[in-house]
Amino acid sequence: MMTRFCCYVFLALLLPSAAWAHTCGPQTLEVKKGDTVEWGLNGSDFIEFQIAEKGDPLVAKIVPPMKNDERDVLFKIVGAGSGVTNFKINWDGSSRRGTCYIEVNVKE
Repeated sequence: MMTRFCCYVFLALLLPSAAWAHTCGPQTLEVKKGDTVEWGLNGSDFIEFQIAEKGDPLVAKIVPPMKNDERDVLFKIVGAGSGVTNFKINWDGSSRRGTCYIEVNVKE
């Protein structure tokens, strides 16, 4: 009985919980001035998300997100001018919350 219990505990620790899973898109992006790229946040139980830091709008702009299905949130990032800026996205799920950071390098 104890052996079976230990096996279940081991498997529970070994296997990730789908309810807590989330994945931030790439932390660094290169964008050409005038181009638009999509950056995604994937998770299994999003309740809400917000752009906590909007960076320098003279370098890049981030467009409010659209959910493309139950699991993904897509942001559009537009290269406005040469330079580097950062965005911070906070997300909140039913069982966990977190933050994603994005550095955007815009080139001519």
